[in-house]
Amino acid sequence: MISVIIPALNEEETIRNCLESLTAQSIPREMYEIIVVDGGSSDNTREIAATLANQVISQKRAGIGGARGDGAEAANGNILVFTDADTRQPPDWLETIRENLMTGGYDVCTGPVRFYNRTIRSCIIRGWRQNYLLLHQFGFYWLIGSNFAVTKEVYLRAGGHRDISILEDYDLSLRLADAGARCIYDRRTTVFTSARRMKGIIGYTTIYMTGFYHYHITGSDDRLLKYPHPRTIALQRSAISGDLREARQKISTAWGKYIMEEFRPD
Repeated sequence: MISVIIPALNEEETIRNCLESLTAQSIPREMYEIIVVDGGSSDNTREIAATLANQVISQKRAGIGGARGDGAEAANGNILVFTDADTRQPPDWLETIRENLMTGGYDVCTGPVRFYNRTIRSCIIRGWRQNYLLLHQFGFYWLIGSNFAVTKEVYLRAGGHRDISILEDYDLSLRLADAGARCIYDRRTTVFTSARRMKGIIGYTTIYMTGFYHYHITGSDDRLLKYPHPRTIALQRSAISGDLREARQKISTAWGKYIMEEFRPD
């Protein structure tokens, strides 16, 4: 069986379209289950989800990573598929994933994430994400949370999702690579997601730069769990610019030391 896991918080405006695209898949409905992990919605998210999902459970662990992990724990399938409540999937999405993981010899399947309500900001973000494909030459696949699947056996071997909200997909990607997971990037599994959160490039750049700083340098899970909203950062550009420069400098220094260590002659 395939288990599709969707974290949700106050998603009444988008989750029905997501679930309807999932219930219209080309494989028989009894071959997969849909699990919605509700983070304490105050709108009608749970009620809408209950009409189409197999399970609607309450989130117990912290962060987006924790929500995905809660769904994985509740899953009955041997293939775990992760997506988001504001994402729409093509009719053969699960069929292609199943083909890759059941008969194709792969442990992980991912594909493009495009925006169905494009903005200038979303186009910039999508263009930047194309750089991720360069990492495939080195055997690393950066899995975006709205579009990837993994066998349960390999997911558990890698340790699953940690209880963090920023870079939770990057974190799992690194651990899956360490676990020797065989990955495929299949363009047939393209999904379309909302650009509604793309409010400010400066805000998102700052969040991810400071996220990498705390991930690789301070190792602070609390900073990866509690971070400011991009719009909050956009209102504080003068104060943020110094923080961003400092984070960039520290990350560059850290990576420089890492590279020197890796390529130092024995």
